[in-house]
Amino acid sequence: MANYSRWDDLKNRRPAPTDEVRMGIEQDLALGQLIYDLRTAAGLTQRALAERIGTTQSVISRLEEGGSAKNRLDTLARVATALDRHLIVSFPEKVPAHMKDAVQVA
Repeated sequence: MANYSRWDDLKNRRPAPTDEVRMGIEQDLALGQLIYDLRTAAGLTQRALAERIGTTQSVISRLEEGGSAKNRLDTLARVATALDRHLIVSFPEKVPAHMKDAVQVA
């Protein structure tokens, strides 16, 4: 039987995430949600999207679950192509208040 009180002690000693880490997590989740929304709007399963970009269903699942801020641009570009979309990386001085079908990451 697990010692749950010991597990709680370990969790409580762990420092809270910094604002930077928290922002990264929120960006990962927003990107995952965008990929999910575009995939389902296209009527594709995770497996079908994976086949289009030459990867596995589990990769698509990880992307949609928020994956990691370290998503590779080439993977995201293949996802965009498979969904008949474009991936745009930009470094504008000012960001519009709202960008349709976009996630602001910085």
